[in-house]
Amino acid sequence: MSATPQVTDSSAFENGSLGLQVVLFVVTGTLYGLYWLYKTAKQLDEGTDQNLSPILAVIPIVNIIGIWQISNAAEAVTDQSGVVLFVLFVVFGPISWFLIQSGINDTAAN
Repeated sequence: MSATPQVTDSSAFENGSLGLQVVLFVVTGTLYGLYWLYKTAKQLDEGTDQNLSPILAVIPIVNIIGIWQISNAAEAVTDQSGVVLFVLFVVFGPISWFLIQSGINDTAAN
């Protein structure tokens, strides 16, 4: 892994509607959040120079490692540090979700 993650393939990122994600999160009783973590980890794995294990994001207890990987890799698409994103995930997840998804949307649009 490099010191600062870089986007290597912007076509790996898909634009996602934040409003629809919130609705799906509520309707599925938070299960959509696990799907989003997996999908985001997979996109960051394919679109950045970071090696992520997307399956770690959905395995209970071990998913903290997956969230750490996602947070660090998301530095490539956001202007936030991985540590800040990780702390936001732990303290108030929706802010981190918003920042990461917004960064992915911006990268997908370019």
